[in-house]
Amino acid sequence: IDMPIPFRSLTVLIPILLGLIFSTGCQSPHMNNPEPTVLFAGLSFSLPAQPKVIAMPNGRESFLLFKYSDQPSRGYVAFSQEAAIDESCSSEEFFQAAVNPDQNTLCDPHAIMVFTQQFADQYPAELWPSAKHNAYYFQSNDQRRFVFIPLAANQLLKIDSDFFSKQQLRDLVGHSD
Repeated sequence: IDMPIPFRSLTVLIPILLGLIFSTGCQSPHMNNPEPTVLFAGLSFSLPAQPKVIAMPNGRESFLLFKYSDQPSRGYVAFSQEAAIDESCSSEEFFQAAVNPDQNTLCDPHAIMVFTQQFADQYPAELWPSAKHNAYYFQSNDQRRFVFIPLAANQLLKIDSDFFSKQQLRDLVGHSD
C-alpha cells in the first residue's frame, strides 16, 4: 500500500510507542497508582498521569518527550541521552566544576564558562547528591529547568522541563532507580 509520508511515519511510531508503553515500563507498577513509570537510560521515573502527547522522534531513540499542555512548545518534560559536554574531563567532574566554579579541575575552563552562562547565569546551580547518581540542577533565564545526571564518563542523561517545578524535578530524580 502506498501511503503518504506522514502516515508511514505514524505506522513506524505507533509500534514503538506501544512497545514503550507496554514493555519498558510506561505503566503503573501498582494498579491503584495512576502515575506512569517510565524507564529511560536505565533509570525509572514516575510522571504525572495523562500526558496529552508522548513522542519519540523518528530515528532518535535517545529522546523522549511528554507534553501536558495544549499550548505549542509549553508544558513538557523531555528526557535525552547526551554525549559528554567536555572531553577533557568526566561528566561528573564537569558538573562539579559548573556548580562550584572556584574548584580546581582538569576541565576546559572555557567550556565551563560557556555552559554556566547558558544554564546558570541568573540562578544558582545545585548538586542533588544520590547514592547511585548525582544530579545537577540548572534553571535558565527563560524559566526552563534542567537536570543533568552523569551516567558514565562520556554519557549523561538530560531532563528538560518548563512544566515541572524545581521541587517536582527533585522528587522525580530522587525517586529514580
